[in-house]
Amino acid sequence: MTMKTTTTGLLTIALLTMTAGCVFEEGIGPVGPQGPPGNANVFSLNFDFLLADAAINGYVASVQYDVPDINTGVVQEGAVLLFFRDQGTWTAMPYTFYTDDGDAVSMGFGYDVGFMEVFYETAFTDPALLPDREMKAVIIDGFTAFKAGIDLTDYNAVAEYFGLEG
Repeated sequence: MTMKTTTTGLLTIALLTMTAGCVFEEGIGPVGPQGPPGNANVFSLNFDFLLADAAINGYVASVQYDVPDINTGVVQEGAVLLFFRDQGTWTAMPYTFYTDDGDAVSMGFGYDVGFMEVFYETAFTDPALLPDREMKAVIIDGFTAFKAGIDLTDYNAVAEYFGLEG
């Protein structure tokens, strides 16, 4: 069995074994006004990815969040961008970093109608030992950003274009 097949299998098992996901609490998102005129279909959600909330299956730790604002329009014609805060900056996901022992740790996410899942995946490190992360998701219902030529990996550029709060 290849590593890719193993990883896909682990993620599928993690998804299937989760019976109750975390819910974005009232007041967490959407944040502020829903964008400037013409961008009322774009907003950001702030949340913490906490390992205490994660389902851990081998070398994968994942948290599933109920996000009712990820609707069919977002899935079919929009986008979800995810950023994590590290050393004072917002970094786009997916992202890979290395532990002091040289193990690669991948941070990723997936979404579908009504939910988003965020995960760590490693080869050798116990994911429960990895740090919690401050996160920010940008939900775009209908995608105009490609036409605008903005860098979707730069949270500050995305926030400025869509008029999102920092």
